Order: sequence, then structure tokens, then C-alpha cells
Amino acid sequence: MRIQTFMKTVAVVFGTGMLLAGCGTDATPLEETSTPDDTVHAMAPPTSCDREADVGWCRITADKVRCANGRYIYAYSTPDGWCIQYDACKNNGGPYICGL
Repeated sequence: MRIQTFMKTVAVVFGTGMLLAGCGTDATPLEETSTPDDTVHAMAPPTSCDREADVGWCRITADKVRCANGRYIYAYSTPDGWCIQYDACKNNGGPYICGL
């Protein structure tokens, strides 16, 4: 009986020691440097539907279009009307919204 209690105590102490040893010390974080070449820009919605100013966007008559697989893609509202990317349905079975 005493041997079993001793073995359990040794196991608990050993397990606790392993957990504490696994924690270790915190590594110092590397200093992040930013250069103008690695700047990422998100694609912003257009400010107008002018094909010359906002390449890849075109004007549509409704606030959404239905793709071939039945999914609806919504357009952005601009002062010129509803505006959507010409390839908005490319991952939903097509078609191209405005032609090429």
C-alpha cells in the first residue's frame, strides 16, 4: 500500500516538473520592419462607374445580379448608379456581367 502511494507521488511530481520545464522562457519577438514594397492594399469599391477611372467595374440597372448557379451578387451604390465588378460571377458559374 505504501509503495503504491509513493509511486503515485513520484508520478505527480515528475508530471508537474515536465509541465513546468515545457513552459520555458519567452523568446524575444523579432523587430518588424515595414518597407514600401511590401504594402498590401485592399480593393476598395469604386467612387464612380466610369470605365476609364475604375477599371474592372461597370454600371448595371439593378442592385444585384444572378449568377448561373443561382447565387446573387450585390452591387455597390455610387453617384452614377449601381456598380459591380465585370467578373463578379466568375466563381459562381458565370457569366461575365458587362462583357469584355
